[in-house]
Amino acid sequence: MTQYKLEIEQDSTGTWVGTSNLELEEGKIAYIVIGDTLEELRKSVQEGIAGDLDIEGISFEEVFLTSSEATK
Repeated sequence: MTQYKLEIEQDSTGTWVGTSNLELEEGKIAYIVIGDTLEELRKSVQEGIAGDLDIEGISFEEVFLTSSEATK
């Protein structure tokens, strides 16, 4: 199983955003997930793993960014 970092932050509007850079056979792709709540974001990630991404054997490690880290 390949594990990717999912960088999570809450923007100024309160929306949760998760981003990850996936390295696939086709090349690198950015995976972006958005949710009104952290729970909604996590649910979308699980739905993506279950089928929407059509990639088997991956998981995500949640990494929470602070405002200062997000602006780097």
